Amino acid sequence: MSLATPALAHPNHAAATPTLAPWQQASAWPDRIITTFETDPTTSFAVTWRTDASVTQAVAEIVRATPDARFDLGATRKAADSEPLDLETIKTAGQELKMTWNAGLAPVTYHSINFDGLEPDTLYAYRVGGGDGKWSEWFQVRTAPKSGPIKFLYVGDAQNGVLSHWSRLIRAGYQKMPDARFIIHAGDLVNRGSRDIEWAEWFKAVGFIHGMIPAIPVSGNHEYDSFGIIPAQRRLLSALWRPQFRLSSGESLPATLRETVYKVAYGPDLDIFVLDTTSEDLAAQASWLDQALAQSKAKWRIVTMHHPIFSSGEGRDNLSRRNLLLPIFAKHKVDLILQGHDHTYARGTIAETDPQRPERSVVGGAEDVAMMFVNSVSGPKQYKFKSSRWDEYAPSGVRLDRFGEGTQFFQTIEINGGALQYRAYAATGELYDSFDMSKDAAGKKQVTKGPAATMEQRTYGPNFPYRDFKDPQ
Repeated sequence: MSLATPALAHPNHAAATPTLAPWQQASAWPDRIITTFETDPTTSFAVTWRTDASVTQAVAEIVRATPDARFDLGATRKAADSEPLDLETIKTAGQELKMTWNAGLAPVTYHSINFDGLEPDTLYAYRVGGGDGKWSEWFQVRTAPKSGPIKFLYVGDAQNGVLSHWSRLIRAGYQKMPDARFIIHAGDLVNRGSRDIEWAEWFKAVGFIHGMIPAIPVSGNHEYDSFGIIPAQRRLLSALWRPQFRLSSGESLPATLRETVYKVAYGPDLDIFVLDTTSEDLAAQASWLDQALAQSKAKWRIVTMHHPIFSSGEGRDNLSRRNLLLPIFAKHKVDLILQGHDHTYARGTIAETDPQRPERSVVGGAEDVAMMFVNSVSGPKQYKFKSSRWDEYAPSGVRLDRFGEGTQFFQTIEINGGALQYRAYAATGELYDSFDMSKDAAGKKQVTKGPAATMEQRTYGPNFPYRDFKDPQ
């Protein structure tokens, strides 16, 4: 997990000793606790946390959760992997980059552990340690089942106003689906990926949820830093990404894609493939994805990435990514593509591509489909939806089924055997969009409409003006 990654220097920002909020300040007490998947979710889960630099080695404890008040007495203690991180200075390619927006921040230590050898579909309690006698509270996490229903949340860009505005959205998602098994964050988790205060806000906004419901984080363009100091490396992943997320890595991928391109096999029914569409090495990802999808035996295959195949933001398009990835999705009949980036809501369908049935087949309200695409946004920064309403993508066979502007959304997805249920909600809990997808033993997919929306179409107009959002500088 400890692959060092350089970050952006901003010489125009004046260095100053910051006044830190209590929840940003590192100490000997563990904080920024988050669970993820590094290996098989049916038998393991990973945990990462932070302390100040005085803690050079940490431990964690785990025990099977029981109703007993003293469930903790049988806990097993394990050593964590620990790595120091200098927030002010990054060394790369023989150069030293000053992180001036982190000026005055003391070095910290990130700790992580992969709890493995666990039982499937079993509730475990764990806690993580810092300095002597300094422990976190006990958290509970359930391992993945070998069969049965799977529930999870998916959110698009948080990016701006993370603590002030996004917190209500992610907490509303937890209220709607408290038994979610994981949360997909489809990129741009923060606005400036190497700025520690923004990650401090992200962790505080979610709070204890991170310690109970594992995250599947997707790197977005705002998790990368752009600068011209090193000509061969125009964009580099934030120095904070790998220390704070313990993730798996796709086999045969270059080191630069470690822990940003990976697969999560959540039991036998669901494979999730995570791409890094900001990386310049898209060809290697495409090759890996083609092979990984060919080897997948899961009933449902989901791809999540930041940049959408079909852009919904005015003036945006991702032609090179679409030309490279869409044929792979079609070849392997990917079911659902979950994306972000455009700060709008969009859901579209590509019909069944069987040459014997070139037209869309709708029988009894059920429609034959090949793939479903979703772009979503969860933060307050919003864009206008493109006026073409996806007309330019007609040659790809996609149809825009639902769109929205100026609204924070979270999505719930439930899989049970050959059935997939999708719901999109506003932060207030109102239903905005839904569909039900079924898949038979031969892989044929059909979509029917879900419950009717409980809110009107969200489109900018005289009574709903566009309003921009920017973080304080």
